[in-house]
Amino acid sequence: MTEPDNGGHSDDERDLTPTADLLNLVFGFHPPIGSDLLNWYYRENPEGVASVGTARDDGRLVGNYALVPIRFHAADGSDPGRDLRLGLGVDLSTHPHVRGTGAFRRTVEDSYRVGTADGLDGILGVANAESLPRMVGTFGWRHLSDFGARFLVPVPDGIPATSHPVNADLLAGPLPDQALPLPTTPPSTGHGTRWTADLLRWRLARPGASYVLHLREDVAFVSTSSRYGPFRVAVLLKVLARRPAVEPVSARCIAAVLARHHRTPMVLHWGASPLLRGGGFPLPRSLMPSPLGIVLHAFDDDGIPRLVEEDLSLTAFEFLDFDAY
Repeated sequence: MTEPDNGGHSDDERDLTPTADLLNLVFGFHPPIGSDLLNWYYRENPEGVASVGTARDDGRLVGNYALVPIRFHAADGSDPGRDLRLGLGVDLSTHPHVRGTGAFRRTVEDSYRVGTADGLDGILGVANAESLPRMVGTFGWRHLSDFGARFLVPVPDGIPATSHPVNADLLAGPLPDQALPLPTTPPSTGHGTRWTADLLRWRLARPGASYVLHLREDVAFVSTSSRYGPFRVAVLLKVLARRPAVEPVSARCIAAVLARHHRTPMVLHWGASPLLRGGGFPLPRSLMPSPLGIVLHAFDDDGIPRLVEEDLSLTAFEFLDFDAY
Protein backbone atom coordinates (compact mmCIF):
# COMPACT_ATOMS: atom_id res chain seq x y z
CA MET A 1 0.00 0.00 0.00
CA THR A 2 1.32 3.43 -0.97
CA GLU A 3 1.61 5.81 1.94
CA PRO A 4 2.22 9.55 1.87
CA ASP A 5 5.04 10.83 3.99
CA ASN A 6 3.97 13.15 6.75
CA GLY A 7 6.20 14.81 9.29
CA GLY A 8 8.26 17.98 9.20
CA HIS A 9 9.43 19.97 6.25
CA SER A 10 13.16 19.32 6.49
CA ASP A 11 14.91 16.09 7.35
CA ASP A 12 13.96 15.19 10.91
CA GLU A 13 15.70 13.09 13.54
CA ARG A 14 14.53 9.76 12.19
CA ASP A 15 16.94 6.84 11.97
CA LEU A 16 18.94 7.13 8.75
CA THR A 17 19.90 3.45 8.67
CA PRO A 18 17.02 2.49 6.30
CA THR A 19 18.13 5.29 3.96
CA ALA A 20 21.71 4.00 4.00
CA ASP A 21 20.43 0.46 3.37
CA LEU A 22 18.41 1.66 0.36
CA LEU A 23 21.35 3.56 -1.11
CA ASN A 24 23.70 0.61 -0.63
CA LEU A 25 21.22 -1.67 -2.36
CA VAL A 26 20.62 0.65 -5.31
CA PHE A 27 24.15 1.94 -5.88
CA GLY A 28 26.20 -1.00 -4.60
CA PHE A 29 28.62 1.11 -2.60
CA HIS A 30 31.83 -0.68 -1.65
CA PRO A 31 32.48 -0.43 1.17
CA PRO A 32 28.87 0.21 2.17
CA ILE A 33 28.03 3.67 3.46
CA GLY A 34 26.62 4.13 6.95
CA SER A 35 24.26 6.53 8.63
CA ASP A 36 27.26 8.61 9.80
CA LEU A 37 27.86 9.82 6.24
CA LEU A 38 24.20 10.68 5.76
CA ASN A 39 24.02 12.43 9.12
CA TRP A 40 26.98 14.61 8.08
CA TYR A 41 25.52 15.34 4.65
CA TYR A 42 21.86 15.79 5.54
CA ARG A 43 22.11 17.43 8.97
CA GLU A 44 25.45 19.15 9.67
CA ASN A 45 25.66 21.51 6.68
CA PRO A 46 25.97 25.10 7.99
CA GLU A 47 23.59 26.17 5.19
CA GLY A 48 20.84 24.10 6.82
CA VAL A 49 19.49 20.57 6.97
CA ALA A 50 18.54 18.72 3.80
CA SER A 51 15.01 18.68 2.45
CA VAL A 52 14.34 14.99 1.89
CA GLY A 53 11.65 13.64 -0.40
CA THR A 54 10.66 10.04 0.19
CA ALA A 55 8.24 7.32 -0.87
CA ARG A 56 7.03 4.48 1.35
CA ASP A 57 5.11 1.29 0.70
CA ASP A 58 3.60 -0.53 3.69
CA GLY A 59 5.80 1.52 5.99
CA ARG A 60 9.00 0.58 4.17
CA LEU A 61 11.22 3.26 2.66
CA VAL A 62 11.30 2.67 -1.10
CA GLY A 63 12.36 6.09 -2.41
CA ASN A 64 14.78 8.82 -1.33
CA TYR A 65 15.84 12.17 -2.80
CA ALA A 66 17.75 14.65 -0.64
CA LEU A 67 18.09 18.36 -1.42
CA VAL A 68 21.22 19.64 0.33
CA PRO A 69 21.12 23.45 0.68
CA ILE A 70 23.70 25.35 -1.33
CA ARG A 71 23.86 29.14 -1.67
CA PHE A 72 24.80 30.93 -4.89
CA HIS A 73 25.60 34.59 -5.35
CA ALA A 74 26.17 36.72 -8.43
CA ALA A 75 28.13 39.84 -9.28
CA ASP A 76 24.93 41.87 -9.55
CA GLY A 77 23.55 40.55 -6.26
CA SER A 78 25.70 42.05 -3.51
CA ASP A 79 22.74 41.99 -1.13
CA PRO A 80 22.86 38.55 0.63
CA GLY A 81 19.08 38.59 0.66
CA ARG A 82 19.18 38.20 -3.12
CA ASP A 83 21.30 35.05 -3.03
CA LEU A 84 19.83 31.93 -4.57
CA ARG A 85 19.33 29.10 -2.11
CA LEU A 86 19.05 25.88 -4.08
CA GLY A 87 18.82 22.28 -3.04
CA LEU A 88 21.63 20.18 -4.46
CA GLY A 89 19.79 17.02 -5.47
CA VAL A 90 21.60 13.89 -4.24
CA ASP A 91 20.91 10.22 -3.53
CA LEU A 92 17.92 9.85 -5.87
CA SER A 93 17.01 6.19 -5.57
CA THR A 94 14.08 3.79 -5.59
CA HIS A 95 13.97 0.19 -4.43
CA PRO A 96 14.29 -2.28 -7.34
CA HIS A 97 11.08 -4.04 -6.28
CA VAL A 98 8.94 -0.93 -6.85
CA ARG A 99 10.36 0.27 -10.16
CA GLY A 100 7.63 0.81 -12.69
CA THR A 101 5.04 1.55 -9.98
CA GLY A 102 5.44 5.34 -9.93
CA ALA A 103 7.71 5.36 -6.88
CA PHE A 104 10.36 7.38 -8.73
CA ARG A 105 7.88 10.12 -9.57
CA ARG A 106 6.40 10.09 -6.07
CA THR A 107 9.85 10.51 -4.57
CA VAL A 108 10.80 13.43 -6.82
CA GLU A 109 7.46 15.17 -6.37
CA ASP A 110 7.67 14.75 -2.59
CA SER A 111 11.03 16.52 -2.73
CA TYR A 112 9.26 19.42 -4.50
CA ARG A 113 6.77 19.62 -1.62
CA VAL A 114 9.42 19.50 1.08
CA GLY A 115 11.89 21.81 -0.66
CA THR A 116 9.23 24.42 -1.39
CA ALA A 117 8.08 24.36 2.23
CA ASP A 118 11.68 24.80 3.37
CA GLY A 119 12.10 27.96 1.33
CA LEU A 120 14.44 26.63 -1.36
CA ASP A 121 14.33 28.42 -4.71
CA GLY A 122 14.70 25.22 -6.68
CA ILE A 123 16.76 22.09 -7.26
CA LEU A 124 20.19 21.96 -8.86
CA GLY A 125 21.13 18.53 -10.15
CA VAL A 126 24.41 17.13 -11.41
CA ALA A 127 23.09 14.39 -13.67
CA ASN A 128 24.90 11.59 -15.43
CA ALA A 129 24.21 10.51 -19.00
CA GLU A 130 21.61 7.98 -17.83
CA SER A 131 19.48 10.22 -15.62
CA LEU A 132 19.77 13.53 -17.51
CA PRO A 133 17.26 12.67 -20.30
CA ARG A 134 14.72 11.54 -17.71
CA MET A 135 14.99 14.70 -15.62
CA VAL A 136 14.70 16.90 -18.72
CA GLY A 137 12.25 14.88 -20.81
CA THR A 138 9.98 13.41 -18.12
CA PHE A 139 10.04 16.08 -15.43
CA GLY A 140 10.64 19.14 -17.58
CA TRP A 141 13.84 20.31 -15.88
CA ARG A 142 16.12 22.72 -17.69
CA HIS A 143 19.47 21.45 -18.95
CA LEU A 144 21.85 24.29 -18.10
CA SER A 145 25.23 23.10 -19.28
CA ASP A 146 27.79 20.33 -19.47
CA PHE A 147 31.15 20.79 -17.81
CA GLY A 148 34.12 18.96 -19.23
CA ALA A 149 37.08 17.48 -17.43
CA ARG A 150 40.66 18.24 -18.37
CA PHE A 151 44.16 17.22 -17.47
CA LEU A 152 46.33 20.11 -16.29
CA VAL A 153 50.00 20.12 -17.26
CA PRO A 154 52.34 21.01 -14.36
CA VAL A 155 55.08 23.57 -14.95
CA PRO A 156 58.59 22.52 -13.86
CA ASP A 157 58.65 25.05 -11.00
CA GLY A 158 55.31 26.23 -9.67
CA ILE A 159 54.78 29.00 -7.16
CA PRO A 160 55.28 27.49 -3.69
CA ALA A 161 52.31 26.57 -1.52
CA THR A 162 51.95 24.84 1.81
CA SER A 163 50.07 21.53 1.78
CA HIS A 164 48.08 20.25 4.76
CA PRO A 165 46.47 16.78 4.79
CA VAL A 166 43.02 17.13 6.32
CA ASN A 167 42.56 15.35 9.66
CA ALA A 168 40.69 15.91 12.89
CA ASP A 169 43.35 18.28 14.25
CA LEU A 170 43.20 20.48 11.15
CA LEU A 171 39.40 20.61 11.27
CA ALA A 172 39.44 21.54 14.96
CA GLY A 173 42.16 24.15 14.51
CA PRO A 174 42.35 27.62 12.95
CA LEU A 175 43.50 26.65 9.44
CA PRO A 176 40.07 26.69 7.72
CA ASP A 177 39.48 30.18 9.15
CA GLN A 178 42.90 31.28 7.93
CA ALA A 179 42.18 29.79 4.50
CA LEU A 180 38.95 31.81 4.20
CA PRO A 181 39.08 34.75 6.61
CA LEU A 182 36.17 36.30 4.67
CA PRO A 183 33.33 34.75 2.66
CA THR A 184 34.13 34.41 -1.02
CA THR A 185 33.00 37.25 -3.26
CA PRO A 186 30.75 36.61 -6.26
CA PRO A 187 32.34 35.80 -9.62
CA SER A 188 32.63 38.72 -12.04
CA THR A 189 29.98 37.11 -14.24
CA GLY A 190 27.38 34.45 -13.58
CA HIS A 191 26.86 32.63 -10.29
CA GLY A 192 29.13 30.81 -7.86
CA THR A 193 28.81 29.07 -4.51
CA ARG A 194 29.19 31.36 -1.50
CA TRP A 195 31.96 29.73 0.53
CA THR A 196 32.75 30.53 4.16
CA ALA A 197 35.22 29.05 6.62
CA ASP A 198 32.38 27.15 8.30
CA LEU A 199 31.24 25.68 4.98
CA LEU A 200 34.81 24.70 4.10
CA ARG A 201 35.35 23.06 7.48
CA TRP A 202 32.11 21.08 7.11
CA ARG A 203 32.86 20.01 3.55
CA LEU A 204 36.36 18.84 4.46
CA ALA A 205 34.91 16.77 7.32
CA ARG A 206 33.17 14.34 4.97
CA PRO A 207 33.48 10.87 6.56
CA GLY A 208 35.85 8.57 4.70
CA ALA A 209 37.28 11.29 2.46
CA SER A 210 40.98 12.05 2.04
CA TYR A 211 41.53 15.72 1.27
CA VAL A 212 44.54 18.03 1.20
CA LEU A 213 44.20 21.78 1.82
CA HIS A 214 46.81 23.84 -0.04
CA LEU A 215 47.51 27.47 0.78
CA ARG A 216 49.10 30.26 -1.20
CA GLU A 217 49.01 33.91 -0.22
CA ASP A 218 46.23 34.63 -2.71
CA VAL A 219 44.24 31.39 -3.00
CA ALA A 220 43.40 28.20 -1.15
CA PHE A 221 42.74 25.02 -3.07
CA VAL A 222 41.65 21.52 -2.18
CA SER A 223 42.75 18.25 -3.74
CA THR A 224 42.47 14.51 -3.40
CA SER A 225 43.81 11.59 -5.40
CA SER A 226 42.13 8.76 -7.22
CA ARG A 227 42.91 5.94 -9.61
CA TYR A 228 41.95 5.65 -13.26
CA GLY A 229 42.83 2.09 -14.17
CA PRO A 230 46.53 1.64 -13.39
CA PHE A 231 47.18 5.38 -13.05
CA ARG A 232 47.22 7.51 -9.92
CA VAL A 233 45.63 10.89 -10.58
CA ALA A 234 45.66 14.05 -8.47
CA VAL A 235 42.26 15.76 -8.55
CA LEU A 236 41.87 19.51 -8.13
CA LEU A 237 38.54 19.88 -6.33
CA LYS A 238 38.23 23.62 -5.75
CA VAL A 239 40.08 26.93 -5.92
CA LEU A 240 39.02 29.64 -3.44
CA ALA A 241 40.08 33.28 -3.21
CA ARG A 242 41.48 34.17 0.21
CA ARG A 243 40.78 37.88 -0.24
CA PRO A 244 38.73 40.10 -2.57
CA ALA A 245 39.88 40.95 -6.09
CA VAL A 246 42.31 38.07 -6.55
CA GLU A 247 43.76 37.79 -10.03
CA PRO A 248 43.42 34.43 -11.82
CA VAL A 249 46.29 32.07 -11.11
CA SER A 250 48.07 29.75 -13.49
CA ALA A 251 46.40 26.35 -13.66
CA ARG A 252 49.81 24.88 -14.47
CA CYS A 253 51.32 26.34 -11.29
CA ILE A 254 48.56 24.83 -9.17
CA ALA A 255 48.99 21.55 -11.05
CA ALA A 256 52.67 21.60 -10.10
CA VAL A 257 51.78 21.80 -6.41
CA LEU A 258 49.38 18.86 -6.72
CA ALA A 259 51.73 16.77 -8.84
CA ARG A 260 54.50 17.23 -6.32
CA HIS A 261 52.34 16.47 -3.29
CA HIS A 262 50.51 13.45 -4.75
CA ARG A 263 53.59 12.23 -6.66
CA THR A 264 51.94 11.96 -10.04
CA PRO A 265 52.20 14.08 -13.20
CA MET A 266 48.49 13.54 -13.93
CA VAL A 267 46.27 16.31 -12.52
CA LEU A 268 42.54 16.32 -13.25
CA HIS A 269 40.12 19.24 -13.01
CA TRP A 270 36.39 19.41 -13.72
CA GLY A 271 34.02 22.35 -13.84
CA ALA A 272 34.41 26.09 -14.19
CA SER A 273 36.60 28.43 -12.16
CA PRO A 274 37.25 32.13 -12.85
CA LEU A 275 40.32 31.82 -10.64
CA LEU A 276 42.17 29.50 -13.03
CA ARG A 277 44.13 30.84 -15.97
CA GLY A 278 45.21 28.57 -18.78
CA GLY A 279 43.84 25.36 -20.15
CA GLY A 280 44.78 21.76 -20.34
CA PHE A 281 43.98 18.69 -22.37
CA PRO A 282 40.29 17.73 -22.43
CA LEU A 283 39.55 14.36 -20.93
CA PRO A 284 37.62 12.34 -23.55
CA ARG A 285 34.09 11.54 -22.44
CA SER A 286 34.82 7.88 -23.10
CA LEU A 287 37.34 7.97 -20.25
CA MET A 288 35.02 9.65 -17.75
CA PRO A 289 33.13 7.36 -15.35
CA SER A 290 29.96 9.17 -16.46
CA PRO A 291 29.69 12.48 -18.31
CA LEU A 292 28.03 15.07 -16.07
CA GLY A 293 25.44 17.71 -16.96
CA ILE A 294 23.85 20.45 -14.84
CA VAL A 295 20.05 20.53 -14.61
CA LEU A 296 17.71 22.91 -12.79
CA HIS A 297 14.12 22.89 -11.57
CA ALA A 298 12.64 26.13 -10.21
CA PHE A 299 10.08 26.05 -7.40
CA ASP A 300 7.17 28.46 -7.53
CA ASP A 301 4.76 30.32 -5.27
CA ASP A 302 1.22 30.01 -6.61
CA GLY A 303 2.54 29.62 -10.13
CA ILE A 304 5.16 32.38 -9.87
CA PRO A 305 8.71 30.93 -10.17
CA ARG A 306 11.10 31.76 -7.36
CA LEU A 307 13.87 32.14 -9.93
CA VAL A 308 14.14 32.59 -13.68
CA GLU A 309 15.90 29.46 -14.88
CA GLU A 310 17.43 31.21 -17.87
CA ASP A 311 19.16 33.70 -15.55
CA LEU A 312 21.22 31.10 -13.68
CA SER A 313 24.69 30.71 -15.17
CA LEU A 314 27.23 28.72 -13.18
CA THR A 315 30.68 30.18 -13.71
CA ALA A 316 32.28 28.98 -10.46
CA PHE A 317 31.35 25.34 -9.85
CA GLU A 318 33.79 22.47 -9.27
CA PHE A 319 33.96 19.01 -7.71
CA LEU A 320 33.98 20.31 -4.12
CA ASP A 321 30.72 22.18 -4.75
CA PHE A 322 28.90 18.86 -4.84
CA ASP A 323 29.64 15.31 -3.78
CA ALA A 324 31.67 13.61 -6.51
CA TYR A 325 34.62 13.16 -4.12
